[in-house]
Amino acid sequence: MTRLDRYLAREILLPFAAALLFLTQLLLASQILAQADVLFGGGVSPWDVFRILLDLVPHLLEYVLPVAFLLGAVLGVGRLAEDREVVALSSVGISPVHLVRVPLLLGGAVSLLALTVALVVAPAGLRDARRRVDDVIRRNLQGEIRPGVFYEDIPGMTLYAARVGPGGFEDLLIADRTNPSAPLVTFSRSGRLEAGKDGGLRLVLEDGEIHREDPGARDYVVARFSRATADLGLGAALDAKNQLSNNAFEFSPGEILRESGTGDAANRLYWRTFLWRRIAVPLGIMALGLLAVPIASLRRGGRAAGYAVSILSIVGYYALLRLGEGLGHDGVLPPWLAANLANLAAVLAAAALLAVLARRGTGAVR
Repeated sequence: MTRLDRYLAREILLPFAAALLFLTQLLLASQILAQADVLFGGGVSPWDVFRILLDLVPHLLEYVLPVAFLLGAVLGVGRLAEDREVVALSSVGISPVHLVRVPLLLGGAVSLLALTVALVVAPAGLRDARRRVDDVIRRNLQGEIRPGVFYEDIPGMTLYAARVGPGGFEDLLIADRTNPSAPLVTFSRSGRLEAGKDGGLRLVLEDGEIHREDPGARDYVVARFSRATADLGLGAALDAKNQLSNNAFEFSPGEILRESGTGDAANRLYWRTFLWRRIAVPLGIMALGLLAVPIASLRRGGRAAGYAVSILSIVGYYALLRLGEGLGHDGVLPPWLAANLANLAAVLAAAALLAVLARRGTGAVR
């Protein structure tokens, strides 16, 4: 790498890092606001919030890296254009087109990083974040059940505890009306909430009895137990509160491939297109890097114009990405081509602009 390449790389990396930090913080703030009712509940500690946000960072980087890199590359090359350094280079025989190799090489390195993040780190982080949010919701629920107060927020059930502590509940009453034809009333000396195998909640009860009376029958049943579990059926409620539930982005490539081999043709097309999309977005960083030099060199209006053109390019890129996904899901295009439609469009646009830049030569930058 020549001295000029290192110089341009520094000019690109500084705004890239600043944009990366700013955009990541912005998306993290939006996640906090979206889950504020969960993250600011009574059962949440600052450490819980920190770990959840840390788990979300890799997934957010999938969206932030392409935007931040294009902004950094446009601002880096644009600074050279504004200070007439590109004109000076052209006067000694170095065409502005030769500057493309620096954002292209940097884009390749960032693409490899983004590919690793998208396929390995982000799915693991999302799975851990989902489990942590579920755990926080459970703790919040336990905190909402107050001693001496009837709790009726669980559909079909009423809970009452004489005392509530960190270890659970004491002198617990549960009225279960989920089956109207056979209502149950349970008394228990103690109980505690635990996670069920299906991701829902169950109440572990100790030293109690169950009362049941069938309407229209003369029998009244009382069953005593030393230990029992009651399924509260809150799986759907947890999913509704946890916005990270049922997120396909937490699937690893192997899991996506398994899904793509099951079901009907529509299901297979969906998952194959989704896998290629996970690959295409990191590769798009290189495609967007090709646009940086012509955008910065051919623009007029200073940095504001650079920001505007960069944002429009990103909006157009993601619009084509969504269009390609739809075409892939419908089987109009093969999944690999549909997912890379935006990348192909970016490369063709960059090639056309670079051809214009090469034809104009020094006069392209003023």
